Amino acid sequence: MRHTILCAFFLAATMMTPAVADPQSPSHNAPFGLRMTERTHVAQSSTGQSQHSGLDQQRGNEEPRLRGREREQDRPRSTRSDIRIRQDIGRFPTNQVTNRPFVSPEQGSEGYSKTVGALQRVLIELQQLQLQTKQAHWNVSGTLFQPLHVMLQDHYEGLSKYADEVAERLLAIGSSADGRANTIVRTSGVPEIPGGFLDDAQVIVWFTNAYKKVGDEIRAGIIDANEPDPTTANLLQEVELGVDKYQWQMRAHVERTSTDPNTGWDLNDNKAVDLPSRTPPAQPEAD
Repeated sequence: MRHTILCAFFLAATMMTPAVADPQSPSHNAPFGLRMTERTHVAQSSTGQSQHSGLDQQRGNEEPRLRGREREQDRPRSTRSDIRIRQDIGRFPTNQVTNRPFVSPEQGSEGYSKTVGALQRVLIELQQLQLQTKQAHWNVSGTLFQPLHVMLQDHYEGLSKYADEVAERLLAIGSSADGRANTIVRTSGVPEIPGGFLDDAQVIVWFTNAYKKVGDEIRAGIIDANEPDPTTANLLQEVELGVDKYQWQMRAHVERTSTDPNTGWDLNDNKAVDLPSRTPPAQPEAD
């Protein structure tokens, strides 16, 4: 009996005495509530450590990328292309003759030079007109905007076709074609059209004069190529036919008639357009 009472007293004292637990590892002898609290603290500590480890790893992965971006930003950027070709730029224009067999114009080197020169000069003027027609197509303004806008697009497409045919004729007779921008700037006789918005009367005057100038150049080329290379002369006649038509389509806007002088004053701030007048050739007498 006495032994039983002592055992019961000892057990009660043990339960009432707080257990001392390792803060890093909860004791299995600690009360259940204390063990749960300590496990919660340990779990939170482990989670925090893993989160810090993940952030450190993420920063470590991003640092090389950031350093790479900094290096890319610090790298000087070239304003010109890095393309290099091992070949001299050459003169403007440059018409290189092939060393392979080709069908050559007649009259030897003189006839060949005349033919190549005629084609190259016409090519340059056609390309210059291509650029100017597109510039005017975009910027023409005024009462005649719509018809001129459409007409200039048609002219641009026609000039592009003629320029391609002339360039390919150069290649067909054994010469390279030179359509580089610097060649156009340095050798074209057609002036630049003004920048900015273009008044419709201004466009009519400019192209009436420009098409006449290029038509005269093509006519001179036909004469040069007629004897040494009739095929080239025939091609240039076709080109002249188109350019002469374009000149007429512009000139017709201010063509004088028996009932209206068509000076263009209604398009040009009540002032006649600046186009030279010429005395028409004598009319043949009626039979």
